[in-house]
Amino acid sequence: MKKLTPEQEIIQHDILRYKSNKLASSLALLGLVFNCLYFMLLYAYTDSYFQTITIGFSVILTLVVLLITFLSSEGVKGYNKKFTYVLLVIAAFQILRIFGYPLYGLRHQLLTAGYFGFYPTAEQSWVEFVILTVYLCASAACLIASAVLGWIQATKHENFQKKIDNGEVDVMAAIKKIESDEEAAKAQVEAQPVNTAEEVQ
Repeated sequence: MKKLTPEQEIIQHDILRYKSNKLASSLALLGLVFNCLYFMLLYAYTDSYFQTITIGFSVILTLVVLLITFLSSEGVKGYNKKFTYVLLVIAAFQILRIFGYPLYGLRHQLLTAGYFGFYPTAEQSWVEFVILTVYLCASAACLIASAVLGWIQATKHENFQKKIDNGEVDVMAAIKKIESDEEAAKAQVEAQPVNTAEEVQ
């Protein structure tokens, strides 16, 4: 891989100011998708334990988490470092949820809603416990990855902007330097065949 010149590195960093952080945002949205898969299975259980007032609070809390996750995905998309901390908190909450309804359902053998045509018996509750756990862990992993990537890119963005504000970096000067180097290289290439022809004569 060809090493970039200092001017080319400046241009690459400058491009970040006009591009959104789509990868970090997409990871946050993927974490949201896994969260949706989790609660779609969780709220399918019909046992009386899952029909109490606490499940109502769980629904409200889930909606709040979905909303905050979506807003955070938009935040990291715009290089806002504050939202990376929010994503980490949500990721930790996703892990903690494993010890709530899923673990209770496993201990009392209540996880028998059925999944993709498979209807487990009470003794097979562990199957859906594993599925619920995988969804929550996958959601947490995506949110953590989004937060880390978002924080790194936001830090680069902030540092580059500070250099511009302090006058340490001149983007226009870098562009002119690159253009002059390209013109010099082009002139050298165009002149080379002429010199060769003269030597042959």
